[in-house]
Amino acid sequence: MLDLQKNRSTLIYGAAAVSLAILGTSITYYILEDDKRAKRRKEARKAERATLRILQQIKEQQEKIEASMKSSEDTIEDQSCTDKDFRKKEYTLAHANELLLQLMEKLDAIRPLTVVLGGDIEKEPTEFENQLVSNIKSKKRNIIEAIEGLFRRLDTANVKAKKEASRREQVAKEKARIEQEQKKLELEEAERKLKMEQEQEKIRLEQEQKAKEEAERVAKEEAERRLKEEELAKLALEAEAIQKLSEQQHNDVTVQEEAVLAALKEVEQHEEK
Repeated sequence: MLDLQKNRSTLIYGAAAVSLAILGTSITYYILEDDKRAKRRKEARKAERATLRILQQIKEQQEKIEASMKSSEDTIEDQSCTDKDFRKKEYTLAHANELLLQLMEKLDAIRPLTVVLGGDIEKEPTEFENQLVSNIKSKKRNIIEAIEGLFRRLDTANVKAKKEASRREQVAKEKARIEQEQKKLELEEAERKLKMEQEQEKIRLEQEQKAKEEAERVAKEEAERRLKEEELAKLALEAEAIQKLSEQQHNDVTVQEEAVLAALKEVEQHEEK
């Protein structure tokens, strides 16, 4: 009887020991599992926060791009701005498009489930992890929608830019045509002035030549006139000298005749006596 009681006690104690061992193992398992779950939650939360920071940086970049393109898209049709400023606006819009594409590539690289599960997408996500994934997806979707809105605005601005660029090209062509026509007119005017100046110079030289010839003719005539006057004066002097000589000779003859007559008269008077 005593042996039976001892065996029963031994069985009870053994069962209790086994139960305690199983309980201890279970508690240890649950503790380890809970620690794993806590660690997994912590890592998931850490990954979520890191991803949200990246998304926030992308959002800030998107807002900067929006601010930089706003002025250009609002004034892209401003015809009063210079061609240089217009090209700057075109560059700003094109650069904004490139930057937005880069942001979309960054967003595409962010896979919420992969991020939260630490790359092990074979694991079944917990409810908590699904909440984190949903939160990341929501933030990502909001940014994508904002960027898509900017792309639509860029499309509208680019249509306006192409229209304005076409208008400016036509204006530039017309301006070039007018400038070319103006240069042609200026060249023709310069040629006309040169031709007129050459004709005037020719006329001036002809007039100078005529004036020179006229002066030479007048000088020649004057010289001939003076020569003729000198010859006439010389002839006059010679005639005067001849006249004086003639008169002198005449006077001499008269004196001689008078002397002869006086002598004859004296002879006659002498004979009468």
